[in-house]
Amino acid sequence: MNPYSFALALFAFGSFFIGLLVWFKRNDVVGRLYFVFSALTSIWAFGFALMMAERASYSLALWSVRVADAAAIFIPATWFHLVLLVSKSASRYKKLLLAVYFFATIIFCFGFTPLFIPSVKPIMSFKYWTSPGPAFHFFTLLFFVIVPYSFLHLYQRIKQAHAYEKFQLWGFFLASGAAFIGGSFTFFPNYDILVPQYTIFLMPVYPFITAYFLIRHHLFDIEQVAEVFQREKLATIGLLAASINHEIRNPLYAVKGLLETYIENEKEGLSGKTPFETSERALKQVNRALEVITKLNRFAKPMTEETTQNQKASVQEALQNVLDLVSHEFELDKIHIQNNLPKDLSPIQADQRQIEEILFNLIVNACHAMSGGGQLTITSSFDCHPEQSEGSRDSSPSVKQPFRVGLRMTDRVRITIKDTGTGIPSEQARHLFEPFHTTKGEKGTGLGLYITKQLVERNGGKIKVETQEGKGTTFWLEFKAASE
Repeated sequence: MNPYSFALALFAFGSFFIGLLVWFKRNDVVGRLYFVFSALTSIWAFGFALMMAERASYSLALWSVRVADAAAIFIPATWFHLVLLVSKSASRYKKLLLAVYFFATIIFCFGFTPLFIPSVKPIMSFKYWTSPGPAFHFFTLLFFVIVPYSFLHLYQRIKQAHAYEKFQLWGFFLASGAAFIGGSFTFFPNYDILVPQYTIFLMPVYPFITAYFLIRHHLFDIEQVAEVFQREKLATIGLLAASINHEIRNPLYAVKGLLETYIENEKEGLSGKTPFETSERALKQVNRALEVITKLNRFAKPMTEETTQNQKASVQEALQNVLDLVSHEFELDKIHIQNNLPKDLSPIQADQRQIEEILFNLIVNACHAMSGGGQLTITSSFDCHPEQSEGSRDSSPSVKQPFRVGLRMTDRVRITIKDTGTGIPSEQARHLFEPFHTTKGEKGTGLGLYITKQLVERNGGKIKVETQEGKGTTFWLEFKAASE
């Protein structure tokens, strides 16, 4: 077997295996379509490998390339369909997609006739190669119009995607691009354009890159990311609801009590508070409830992609807004909060609402780590933390050293959030900011800290962690100080 046939055979088996893996991973329309697409590319690659084999007879070469290219007729259509599904725009391009499938079906009707491939021919160093018939030219046109258009559509979807979804789609784009580049160059010798076929060796890269993104980065789990993110939001709303119930109910009960007392006194002719005094006290309680609602409303507003370059955020204000929302929950869990942020702490260059969400996520995380009670300390410091390699620890096996990543001294504002919870094993700490990695078992979604890291980086900041099992966890946030 020559190297070209070997590369194509490797691609064929790898592509088919990846198709099966995706199908088993998600048995829906995307999974099934991806398997069909992978099966078609595998048939094409295996048939082409047989044609290019050194010992192939003329009849075997002709038969194998007809089967290969007949399967390949539907590759542009299924690829376009797959891209539309992944980019969630299949309904918008339904008519165009049907037209592509119809055109491919018409060409397929000639797939095993001399009108498609009448013969095979020697060219360059290859014993046999495709000799195209009239119908084959329409297949060439279909391929070089639909495939590039599909990649353009996928690229536009990538530009609109956010964070991890964008990373997944880039993996899909690059892996598929390597395969299609290798396949597209095989068209040139059909028309006696003597282009070397070294790009065929790109094709086996496709299954390996795709497998990496499937296993390591949950490729084709884009909808799962959205679902888990929604569960994360619902969990946050549940915690907020408990605190809001307490913070709003108390002022309303106070107003109710004041009015009931005033009415009873009026009925019985007893002297009590004047109408003005009663109204004033009731108004204070109503304003208190309105303040809580205002804070919740600002916290719940959707974030925008606007630049934070000219925005200023007050860390003290953001922290106070968060504590106002969750303090009651902390009291129930016997968690003491120590706010040591200095009053003259410099504002930071960031979006105020996003800073509130960052602090909220980290503080709630700390609450979950101290189920039996404890202390949460929030400080700001400009002390220099010497940089160490991840997981550096004392050489003595009897002493458990913390997992630490240090921070250098710069002109940036640092916020430290330290809890006295259970801590996290260093092996898990290395993966804290990865999506779907959770230390909370089935109760966790694995997206909270990942989202937090994305928000920090979106605001030009950094987040680091130091944790020691059994002794607690410390998060460091670092943001650029806003110009005065």
